Amino acid sequence: MPNLAKIIFLKELKETLRDKRVILGVIVSPLLLTPCLMGAAMFFASKKAVDQQTATLEVGIYEETAFPELTEYIESNDSLAVTRYDSRERSMDALKAFESRAIVVIAPEAREVFLANGSAPVEIIYDQANENSGNAHGRLRGILNEFNREQIQQRLAASNLDESFVKPTELKSTNIADKSAMVGFALSMFLPYLVVMGAAFGGLNTAFDLCAGEKERGTMETLLVSPASRYEIVKGKLFTIFAVSLISAICSILGIVIALTFGGQILENIFGQSLQLSYLNLAALVIIVVPLALLSSSALLLVSTFARNPKEAQAYIFPFVAVFLFPAVISSIIGAESPLYTSLIPVLNIALSMKQLLGNAFDLTFFSLALVSSIAYAWASIRLVAAFFQRESILFRS
Repeated sequence: MPNLAKIIFLKELKETLRDKRVILGVIVSPLLLTPCLMGAAMFFASKKAVDQQTATLEVGIYEETAFPELTEYIESNDSLAVTRYDSRERSMDALKAFESRAIVVIAPEAREVFLANGSAPVEIIYDQANENSGNAHGRLRGILNEFNREQIQQRLAASNLDESFVKPTELKSTNIADKSAMVGFALSMFLPYLVVMGAAFGGLNTAFDLCAGEKERGTMETLLVSPASRYEIVKGKLFTIFAVSLISAICSILGIVIALTFGGQILENIFGQSLQLSYLNLAALVIIVVPLALLSSSALLLVSTFARNPKEAQAYIFPFVAVFLFPAVISSIIGAESPLYTSLIPVLNIALSMKQLLGNAFDLTFFSLALVSSIAYAWASIRLVAAFFQRESILFRS
């Protein structure tokens, strides 16, 4: 970096780091607030899952005909509090009033069909828009499946048939992924999105202040008559935004890793294994984030250069948000093993590279193309910003 550009960079960085909002949003929030929020979310999610499994749920039974074999089996389950209803209307009223979370309705011909070794018609009425009702529905289905398995065994024994009679195939599934890879796969579903957001928006306030802010304060003219060339001014300001964006992205990664490390017990409860990210993977994550931070920084500086003041820059931010937010969202849907051409799509290629690193699907060719193309996009953006700085009509828009 030329000496004058370095002086501008150090000056702008020093002034930027004096801003408590930058320190709070870029460093404190990702390193402290993010782990706390994620830890709290993981704790309550784990507690909720345990509560759902152990809670006693109120369910109802309406028999249009007596079916003691099934109703007694349901009532014997300790995780259910069963209430009998004498009409369908009464059971529906109870469901709507939350007196029962799901209702088992037994059709008139159910027991007759059952005794004839047929499939007895049974209905479960529930409210899918209600979480507890959905939970009760799932639990009742599990209990009825257990009842079916027991009855199949009894029918086979009564007919002197082996269990293989109703199992034409013996299916065995073998999962070759180790538990740490499964944790990494789960992490890859949301970490790239958060890191992209950190890199894209970490330098937002800094960018708007360094150019649009200087226009508003009237200090841009003073800087332009200094010995530094306009290209050196652009580089100094760009690297200031880049440094802030990169710190924000790295802190986002570290914040999530810290949260998952301290939440190791919760991860073990869910996956049977805590998070284990190698230093090599972490280093690769940081490397692939560098061109993303450079691209977002040059895009932010471009917006700030064109705007008359910070307020106008905020009005132009929507296209910027769309450019970075949309690929980040898409990355959570697209699989890590994507076609090679996706390595050339800005932002999306970075997010997919991170998914590959975390999900045990690393592709060196994809990673290399994503890295090179992202650097090329960042370089093109830098040249565009530099060209804007050469135009008086843009720098001194009124």
